[in-house]
Amino acid sequence: MHAARPSRSVVRQTLAGVLLAGFCAVSCARTDLGAPCHLQDLNGAELHPQPGREYLYLGSSECESFACLASPGTSGAYCSQPCSGQGASCPAALACGQLSLNQDYLDAMKQRLPPDRYKQLFGQLGGTFYCLKR
Repeated sequence: MHAARPSRSVVRQTLAGVLLAGFCAVSCARTDLGAPCHLQDLNGAELHPQPGREYLYLGSSECESFACLASPGTSGAYCSQPCSGQGASCPAALACGQLSLNQDYLDAMKQRLPPDRYKQLFGQLGGTFYCLKR
């Protein structure tokens, strides 16, 4: 008994579906931006964000961009990524905004810590604009 051959239109539809799925896999890539993550202190212990304060944890293995943050008005920490500045677009319904980082604290840490430790803790900080939940 011979199996029936699929019609050319069925083959075309199947091929079109495979190509569309492949295109979407490349251009419709999922992101973890906005997904929950855990903040950690210098010793690796979990931090629980206090209301009204900003927290930025660079080095989170839970986040694709290694940036986990908590911002005022949100419940819990979430994955974020740097953005280019006010008005820049962010994926996942997040908005580009500037964090209130204490430059005096960063300067004091740079003087107090050995260069390799400072780079380990703050070296990934490329700027103060990140994708934020509003």
